[in-house]
Amino acid sequence: MEETIRIRAVDKSDWSSVVEGFDIETIQDVLEVVGADGQKIGLLCEAEDGNSYINGQPETAYISLQAAATALLKGKE
Repeated sequence: MEETIRIRAVDKSDWSSVVEGFDIETIQDVLEVVGADGQKIGLLCEAEDGNSYINGQPETAYISLQAAATALLKGKE
């Protein structure tokens, strides 16, 4: 059975407290991923360079939000 997730935008005023290793000015959007049980799974960050990142960590870039979300969910298992 597939797990249902919810994705919500994180308010820009909260970005500095949830994103590490990035200049906040290079971020376009921060999204929180929540599982069916209501527990936070992690964060997706979309940068101005077109790449997406998991949990605000710049070490690994993903080519899309979908690729980052898939990696985030696989890492949770």
